[in-house]
Amino acid sequence: MKSLEQILGCYFHQDWLDEFGSYDSVIRSIIESEPVEKIESGMEEIDYLLASDWGEGQLKVILIDQLGCYFDPAADGMTYEFWLKKLHTDFAQAHRLAPGSGK
Repeated sequence: MKSLEQILGCYFHQDWLDEFGSYDSVIRSIIESEPVEKIESGMEEIDYLLASDWGEGQLKVILIDQLGCYFDPAADGMTYEFWLKKLHTDFAQAHRLAPGSGK
């Protein structure tokens, strides 16, 4: 899960809210800064996490302890599973809008 570790750990670090101010700002920064290939790889890794049928507790451990992601979806009324689906959708929509994405 190298791509998600690099993306989520880098942008959703412990002080992400102080640096970016909002979830949408983080997503916009990821999309503007990261290569399409890394975002696509991250989407594949999200697919893997969702297909693994892990519970919320295990997803939380993976995201925080293994990937270094400090976004708490519960603060926005979401589960980790729902948030991963939303993140995948956000990345997919941005990819479709990206120049040269062929979509």
